[in-house]
Amino acid sequence: MPLATGTRVGPYEVVAPLGAGGMGEVYRARDTRLGREVALKVLPAELAGDGDRLARFEREARSASALNHPHIVTVYDVGRADSVSYIAMELVDGRTLRDLLADGMLSARRMISIAAQAADALAKAHSAGIVHRDLKPENLMVSRDGFVKILDFGLAKLFSPTISGMVSHAPTAIDATRPGAVLGTVGYMAPEQARGGEVDFRCDQFSFGSILYEMAAGKRAFQRDSAPETMAAIIRDDPEPLTRAAPSSPAPYRWIVDRCLAKEPDDRYASTRDLARELADLRDHLSEIDRSDTAVLPSRERSPRMRLSPVLLALVALVAFAAGLALARWLAGRTMALPPALRTLTYSGQDQSPAVAPDSRTIAFTSRRDGTQRIWVKQLATGGEAALTSGSDDFARFSPDGSAILYQHREGNSFSIYRTSLVGGEPRKVLGDASQADWSPDGKSIGFLRWVSEKGITISIIGLAAADGTGEREIARVANHQLVQPRWSPDGSTIAAAELGNAGAPRSYWLVEARSGAVRALPSLTTTGFLSSPAWSASGREIIYSQAESVVGNVTSSSARIMRQDVRSGKGVTLLWIPSNALSVDILGPGQVVFDASPVRENLREVTLGGHLAEQGRWLTQGNASDRQPCYSPDGEWIVFSSNRSGNLDLWEVSRKTGTVRRVTDDRADDWDPGFMSDGRLIWSSNRTGAFEIWIAEKDGSGARQVTKDRMDTENPTSTPDGKWIVYNQSFPEKVGIWKIHPDGSENTRLVSGTTVLPDVSRDGQFVSYRTNLRIDQFDVRVARVSDGAITPFQVHLPSFQATVNNSSGRTRWMPDGKAIAFVGQDEKGGYGIYVQDFDPARDTVSTRRPVAGFYPGLATESFGISPDGKEMTLAGWEQVFSLMVAERVPGIDGTRRPPAR
Repeated sequence: MPLATGTRVGPYEVVAPLGAGGMGEVYRARDTRLGREVALKVLPAELAGDGDRLARFEREARSASALNHPHIVTVYDVGRADSVSYIAMELVDGRTLRDLLADGMLSARRMISIAAQAADALAKAHSAGIVHRDLKPENLMVSRDGFVKILDFGLAKLFSPTISGMVSHAPTAIDATRPGAVLGTVGYMAPEQARGGEVDFRCDQFSFGSILYEMAAGKRAFQRDSAPETMAAIIRDDPEPLTRAAPSSPAPYRWIVDRCLAKEPDDRYASTRDLARELADLRDHLSEIDRSDTAVLPSRERSPRMRLSPVLLALVALVAFAAGLALARWLAGRTMALPPALRTLTYSGQDQSPAVAPDSRTIAFTSRRDGTQRIWVKQLATGGEAALTSGSDDFARFSPDGSAILYQHREGNSFSIYRTSLVGGEPRKVLGDASQADWSPDGKSIGFLRWVSEKGITISIIGLAAADGTGEREIARVANHQLVQPRWSPDGSTIAAAELGNAGAPRSYWLVEARSGAVRALPSLTTTGFLSSPAWSASGREIIYSQAESVVGNVTSSSARIMRQDVRSGKGVTLLWIPSNALSVDILGPGQVVFDASPVRENLREVTLGGHLAEQGRWLTQGNASDRQPCYSPDGEWIVFSSNRSGNLDLWEVSRKTGTVRRVTDDRADDWDPGFMSDGRLIWSSNRTGAFEIWIAEKDGSGARQVTKDRMDTENPTSTPDGKWIVYNQSFPEKVGIWKIHPDGSENTRLVSGTTVLPDVSRDGQFVSYRTNLRIDQFDVRVARVSDGAITPFQVHLPSFQATVNNSSGRTRWMPDGKAIAFVGQDEKGGYGIYVQDFDPARDTVSTRRPVAGFYPGLATESFGISPDGKEMTLAGWEQVFSLMVAERVPGIDGTRRPPAR
């Protein structure tokens, strides 16, 4: 039954109906929390009781919304209220392409503009491993100013196969995991969909080609009297050539359509990016094509027809025949490679850190699916999964003969390395006070990592020991760089480790020679984000890894690239784009990579502080973006935060009174780390100059200017209340520490040396708190004087009870009265929330530590802000889903298998 105006569906109030179809009814609705209008899609009733399918859809919607592309409609929310399942999406003020086509033929320029915009969105989705599966004119929205948006990415997977009549918008789709299932919409599906065969991104190209055909010809490419006849035509018949159906269409456009509508997927585009480029080129050069098609030389300029002799004509024909024969032979012997494909291996949402057994039949991984972090194993042939260890454990590595694994085990506030057999038996401790380890290829040695802090500097120690843990020795040290996930090369000569690093700093892989201990860093191929574990190729000449596209890919949603880098020359190439950041990568076999996909979303929630742990509070933002780093304006009216909701990392603000959300900065660079001067001016960190620097602007973002000129990793600005100093953090090794600078850029002075992050100045301007001892298993909060940098005896020491390489940032904030410091920490159950501890510069006050907010199940508090009166806090709640995936048919991966131990 349609919903009446005024009906409430969760937090949304129905305003008016927008349309209906096989995928549900759509309404214009108002988000009562944020005061914005949304498109509310109410899913069909038959789905209401199917929790598994809705859960799968939510994961798909999260991946799709993480694309953050201007031509893809954003999914804000997925939920269920009073037995009604709904999706809240971006509201587009415009009409569907179906409605536009009903008005008559489109001009060539408008037709190609629509096609180019849609193709660009498809290319972005396909590079992230996401396929639409149900493209049709109803799923393309065109705004009043000609801006195109694709609807319903991932939604088709939610629906069951049905074929009932020749209705253009009736879904006939959809379970891509079920062989023989018919996917798509009758009239727009690809031949492989109509046959119920395996589908990939090229089925979207065929559907897109059908749309391009219809825009040019004014009729559908495949339309018969019934659905079965239409499907049969798709499989065996070609549409009427556009040279007859749309003779005025540009020839390059007709060629693109023909290639998209090829019956065999291999004959379509190997990459949708190539399709998008061709349409963009056509759009940008259409006027030239029009002139060349219609231009006629005046009669006085025409050359007389060249007359060729019969001998010359025969010679030309012979040459043409020989060239054609050679081309035919080359094409006949050429085999078209199938494109890479992504496949999900685990579905609990709590699985990460995969390790592949030497025989490629078993994968060990870490999972919290039963509430305890432990090692599990999965048999790839049968799909069986079972827990192997008792917890709390992580980072499994197979022995060369595949009979045992090493893994990290937490013991109190430290880590040790254990080993256990895959067929049972008691686990045995191998090394104490060590974080992560790997076997040598001959199985006789273990390479391991240990982290220490000396004079405020975080140091990574690389060590070796015998397989039973005896003979432990240190072979190398790396200061100011936290190394993780060591991997031994196939020839046993080198240990490679990833650099964890700060979000804005360049990251590298470090190579340690096992015999000499010589250390060197590989050059960074990009200036972007988080690095996964390295995996060695079989030749030992390259490492394979994932790197996030975003500089904050470790805490926000980000697509990532699988890369291959030569360890000698440092040169590398991108092999594949994947939909989300990966923490660990391993090679399953030639052309096969296993990784842990980890899409993230983060939203802001305001809570009221009291004498006990704060209640749930109210959401200020909700959706699939990463809204984080909240900071209250001096008047308490607005909360500014960083977000990737526009597809770029910018500063936004939300009104505490009305819920209005608006963008503050709009630059192609990354803007984040917001703070305020006492006069209301905005300060933040941005890489507009190519490196992160501190910037200052009016509170609305206008008049932006650069303050620091370090040309390095400069972040976390905070100011003294008198406005004389901006205090910030520098992570570059030569200048690492806490610094202060006048707003005019003068008197840049280091206050604290050492590995630090996230400074915050007290409300009286006397002290600055900051996080130090930057280890993933624990952190310290220290306090120094702003005047001279003298460090006080006060200290917060807090362990991380379930640490991973993607741990929380540990933000610190001063309470407004200056008598206490608030900080992010973990409780013994592994939940992240906010603690407060009294501040006394002369002594330790650990006995006064108390939890005040957060610690919500399944929602980690990542950063937070405190209102000027100290009565409220805004928490950035971080949700992350981990699933193991395998990328297949990846070019340039030769596989890697360690030789069996002798």
